[in-house]
Amino acid sequence: MRQAIGFRPTVVLTAALLVSASALAAQPAAPASAASSPSAPLVDACPAQLPVKQTVSEAIAGWTPLNQEGSYPFVRVAFYPAPPADSPLIVPSIEYKGASGLHDGWDLPRRPGGYWMTCAYGNTTATVARKLADDVDFCQADYDGHFLTLVVRHWSCGVKRTMAPPVWARHAPKAVRPPAKATTRRND
Repeated sequence: MRQAIGFRPTVVLTAALLVSASALAAQPAAPASAASSPSAPLVDACPAQLPVKQTVSEAIAGWTPLNQEGSYPFVRVAFYPAPPADSPLIVPSIEYKGASGLHDGWDLPRRPGGYWMTCAYGNTTATVARKLADDVDFCQADYDGHFLTLVVRHWSCGVKRTMAPPVWARHAPKAVRPPAKATTRRND
């Protein structure tokens, strides 16, 4: 598993990103200039189901391969600093667990080449990927905690200053600054 400084690998669905070159080329993002308005937020854009045909790649003596076809449900999003097959995933910069479940946020500082994302699906390593618009600098995801693993309920990416704050951030308790250390003066 590849690792880079500043990125923490995750166990959930990081193995074997299977993305065809035609799928990557089919989703180009239009570059945004500094003078243009921010791109529209990308909200819950992953396909709800991914049709997958799984085949045994090499016959094993004495065994009969049973290939499978199925449609697998969307479960996760992940973000990358380059095409996913060439880079490690980015760890959320914000993790918040509240009464409504787990919430993640990714601050994505501007960088040449922008960022990529993948949509992962349950019970398969097949994924789909796309490049995010060059001006995207924040993504967030809310998870449904009623499953054995985390399943995304809602996610979005866009320009942070134009996005509404996440619901959990509006209800999170305010950070409390510790009191200044008392200083004592000695009378000499």
